Amino acid sequence: MFLFPLIYIAAFIYAMLLLSRKNILGVLVFIVFGLPIYMHALSVTYSYGFLKLIPALIAFKEIIVVIGLYTVLMQLKHKPRLHLIDALILIYFTYTFVFAILPIGSYNLFSRLIAFKSLSFFVFIYFIGRFCNAKEINITQLFSYICMVAVVAALVLSVEVITDQYLHLKTGFPEFMDYYYNAQPTGTQGLSWTFESSLGKKRFGSIFSDPLEFSASIVLILCVLMALSTNKKFKIRFSAFNITIFTAALFCIIFAISRASFAGFFLLIYCYGWISHNKTMVKIFHYFFLAILGIIIFFFANGDLYDLIINTVSFQEASTVGHLLQWIEGVTAIINHPLGLGLGESGRISMTAEQNTGGENQLIIIGVQAGIISVLLYGAVYIQLIRTGLKHLPFAKGKRRKVILAVVLLKIGLIIPLMTSYIDSFNYLTYAGYFLSGLMVNMIMQDEQQPAAPKVLIEQPSLT
Repeated sequence: MFLFPLIYIAAFIYAMLLLSRKNILGVLVFIVFGLPIYMHALSVTYSYGFLKLIPALIAFKEIIVVIGLYTVLMQLKHKPRLHLIDALILIYFTYTFVFAILPIGSYNLFSRLIAFKSLSFFVFIYFIGRFCNAKEINITQLFSYICMVAVVAALVLSVEVITDQYLHLKTGFPEFMDYYYNAQPTGTQGLSWTFESSLGKKRFGSIFSDPLEFSASIVLILCVLMALSTNKKFKIRFSAFNITIFTAALFCIIFAISRASFAGFFLLIYCYGWISHNKTMVKIFHYFFLAILGIIIFFFANGDLYDLIINTVSFQEASTVGHLLQWIEGVTAIINHPLGLGLGESGRISMTAEQNTGGENQLIIIGVQAGIISVLLYGAVYIQLIRTGLKHLPFAKGKRRKVILAVVLLKIGLIIPLMTSYIDSFNYLTYAGYFLSGLMVNMIMQDEQQPAAPKVLIEQPSLT
């Protein structure tokens, strides 16, 4: 188990070494190799008794991002022209920062700043991708490394499934969460309820912090895989690597048992068919959906799977009811306090204090804390990323098309998980997703700023 903190620390040291040479790849190294195992690195460190190291390990990710942003800003050779998405993100950042410094709500300044970091730290990551030198980044290599995370996660998951034991129980995860976040085990497996379904089935988290982050991160990996596998004619290239990654991703998302991410998994495949104008893929998806529906109706009509689906759709299943109650509470709070209750009143800070209002929905958690204006700004950024990507995708080539396609599919694939969880609290997903989002806008702005080819004037021969 000691490998988790060792790999995490090694990724940080190597990333810092690259950044000391003004190489922005250091940020990507830490994201890909350090963040998936972040919580296990902390819990194993705690289990070995190195409590004083934990604050430093937690701060590693913020240190990398701040130094990375400073590095790219110092390398700018001229004042950049801002895109609409840049402006919206900056307004959102400024607006939420005002909530952090003003004495709004029941929490002190330190707690509000922690909540602010949780809400708005993605802005720093976005602008690293936005202002970095895109030519320094090998997109094919980066995407391949991201895909390999699925293989590692699947191998660890296979051991969990075969032994029917959680990795998290062996790394001291519940004890760490209880000590550091006051999050005591609530389920029947010695972990939180997140690690089990309402039918009593185990939900595994593999190398990630929990099944929710695990499944949402697999959605990111699938988006990257599809972008990496798409050729110039917008057709999927089938290779041993692609098939292996897809199989590993499907295996992971099945045993994470996250309905939201599973739905997002198939939604992005369906949308890919429409985006690529692949009518065959769309038809196959329709037939596949009808076949699955028929199997459920005719073969599992009296079984657990049927009950789970029906109870989910009808909001009778326990977890679904829990989501619904949290949504109602959050929406009610937003209606009663449209300008927000203050930072920390929803999300991790209030959950630690056991005084949470609303939750289990990215937009509701933002709205309860900073009001409806912050929700509109966040939603505008999200929608604009999809619109901008779809607008430029037909004309993009090479690595630009890979990045744009990955970001568009990711934002589409996360729509459903966004409605049922606090997705920006998933470190790996947030860091990788917003870096790629900033990189997409970076590449698009480079294309728009390139001067048009000069017109060649051909002198007409004289008739005299």
